[in-house]
Amino acid sequence: MSTHRQQWSDCELQQDVSAARWVVDGLDVVPTTTVGSLVPTVFDAYARILYPARPNTHRPVPERPSVPWLDQLSAILEILVRKTTTPGDCYFAVWEGNTALDDIRGKAPTANIAGYNYFLLRGQVSRATDTLEGLSPNLWWPADHTWCVAQHFDFPCAYLGGSTETVADVLALSDVESQPVRVEQIITAGHDAKD
Repeated sequence: MSTHRQQWSDCELQQDVSAARWVVDGLDVVPTTTVGSLVPTVFDAYARILYPARPNTHRPVPERPSVPWLDQLSAILEILVRKTTTPGDCYFAVWEGNTALDDIRGKAPTANIAGYNYFLLRGQVSRATDTLEGLSPNLWWPADHTWCVAQHFDFPCAYLGGSTETVADVLALSDVESQPVRVEQIITAGHDAKD
């Protein structure tokens, strides 16, 4: 699977954002951010996937160099493609609040998911590495809803919900730093070390 990043074009913005409704219906919106407030609560298992540590972050940088994020994402995508019946039909939500998207506002409607507005794109699962005006998707899921990935802009990690087997396969990747999490687990600063 290629790790070369392509750009989504404005014409690929979805004019019908109703496909995001299942995510909205499945979230557990609570006062304190939990895994289930980012990823629908319908799955058997969940994982936190940490982005590679960088200098000047709150996480220690590992002694051995970590694998670049796009390479890690490629390995994750190889699993996720096998764990859906619709690898050619995936939805990608990009938060519309970034100024990089100022020129495309008004070209497509947005889906309101947990109080944030997202542009919606649609394509093969492998397009999770593609960007819209340089921005990665914040939320993505296949049309059969067998898993969902949240890459929220406020967190140094991604969250995955899926079957027990799907999550176990991702957790088993040796070059990806990940750990199981609970759907009700609080994920705000200061809680990660305790949970």
